[in-house]
Amino acid sequence: MTLRQILDVLWKRKWIIGAVMLAALVTAAVYLQLRTETYVSTGVIRLNDVVSEGAVTGEVGGVAVDVSAEAVTAPVVIDAAADQLGEDPSALTGALRADVDDSTSLARLYISATGTSAAQAQERASAVLNAYAAYVDEQLAAALTTLHQRQAEAIQNARDLQHEVAANPGDSIAATNLATALSQMTTINLAIESVSDAGAATAIVTSPPPGESTVPSTLIVLLLALATGLIVGVAAALIRDQFDNRLRGEDEIEAISGARSLGELSWDRGVAAMDPPLPVAHNERTDLSERLRTLRSTLQVFLPRRDAVAVITSVEPGDGKSFVSANLAMAWARAGKTVIIVGGDLRRPDLGRYFGESADGDGLADILHEHEVGEPVSREAVASRLNTTRYRRLRVLPAGAEPPDPADLLARPVLADVVAHLRELADVVIIDSPPAIGMADAALLALQSDGAVVISSVRKTDRVLLADTVGALRSAGAEVIGVVANRSRRKLPKTYSSYYVAQRSGEAAPGSASAVADDVTAADVADLRKLLNTAGADETLRARTSRSDPTAGESDTGIDSGSAGSPQAERKTASDA
Repeated sequence: MTLRQILDVLWKRKWIIGAVMLAALVTAAVYLQLRTETYVSTGVIRLNDVVSEGAVTGEVGGVAVDVSAEAVTAPVVIDAAADQLGEDPSALTGALRADVDDSTSLARLYISATGTSAAQAQERASAVLNAYAAYVDEQLAAALTTLHQRQAEAIQNARDLQHEVAANPGDSIAATNLATALSQMTTINLAIESVSDAGAATAIVTSPPPGESTVPSTLIVLLLALATGLIVGVAAALIRDQFDNRLRGEDEIEAISGARSLGELSWDRGVAAMDPPLPVAHNERTDLSERLRTLRSTLQVFLPRRDAVAVITSVEPGDGKSFVSANLAMAWARAGKTVIIVGGDLRRPDLGRYFGESADGDGLADILHEHEVGEPVSREAVASRLNTTRYRRLRVLPAGAEPPDPADLLARPVLADVVAHLRELADVVIIDSPPAIGMADAALLALQSDGAVVISSVRKTDRVLLADTVGALRSAGAEVIGVVANRSRRKLPKTYSSYYVAQRSGEAAPGSASAVADDVTAADVADLRKLLNTAGADETLRARTSRSDPTAGESDTGIDSGSAGSPQAERKTASDA
């Protein structure tokens, strides 16, 4: 995927990213509410060279001592600190940690204490630091006492041996013992001097400061939650997109189906409020109406210049085939072509939403049903079933009564004669067909046309079904003109839409015509309104309209005002228009 495609995917699935980020923030908020914030304070105490050696060897001057880091948590130290703080010794033990830094000649002991507040952590560290320093002093004092006792004993022993040697100078054993006693006395004296000259056993290098929080700040937690939610959300959106088999846009159509793309039709919320939903019938330019006109221009390239027949089908129900059929017919009619739209969907006809009563009554099904195999159908039989609409140059051949066997009815050879007569009666024939998947109706109608246009829906149509639809039509021998991607959310650039499309509702574009009488000027309309107030309004209106309109059999709305209520006159108008 290119960077642009990735960005498009992320924008279309921004709700996934937003949901994941929201979940991450909620989780972070719950964590902030439930977490227990703790603080830690650390003090540093330095040991002199004698105590540093004793911490490693476990003795001072030959006297056993316990001044190692483990002594910080010894009961004698903990009990003294707990008494000072008024706490439980077991709780204090769990809040302590001691580490030795022996990289220098004088060892440094780092004592850390945790607490539920900055002050408590500081107080605990200070109390343990002082208790340990006092404990080391006691250990060193006890060692000195022991050394002094050993010194006195060594002196007394040496004196006794001196008396023995003086009494018996030739006694070699006594002389050897005297030498050993003197050596011991010297060693003890040196140890005492070493301890005495070493100075203070401990020195507090860094007093414990107020405790610092051991958990991240609220801001950091929220930022981490946002970053994590963004990363996970982007990953989820991309993974979801890879498993999404729906059509994303017109760019994929040719690769999926092998058929050309005829463009995209945008999603327009305003269509739902239209009655009828015919955006191309209005003078207000919108993105959707302009794209429908663009589709009309594109189809003109692939259809004959005259007597063209196009079948509009879809992949699935609800893709908007009837909407596209009705608006294409309207667009061609406004472009000056005589158009017939055929209700080819004999199962669920839907043209009534667009053309009202003009789409009701006898129609295609009745013509096919009335003419058995081998029985020719006349042009008059087809023309008599055409209904005029309120739009000039646009007529409707209704679907007619729903038959029990639509596919069998459309398979009759007489369908070719009906389509041939329709070609003679109009410049463009649009057939609104059923969906092509699972039914033969669309293929049977497409075989009698110049080609089929397949309507698909962006973010709805399954890619496999789209390929199967095009393949089924081609397998039946029908020509597939191309595929239209309907309900696209891709918008026109702002510079284009603001300059060419944006227009106030109800404001007519310069040089454009109304949806009903698209070749009558404003002056003509004003004159007609004046004539309506005269005594001979009907005759004058027909005369004036006949001079401005060569058809002379239709009014500005496409209905013969002079023969309303006369079926024979209506059929004549429908066939001659």
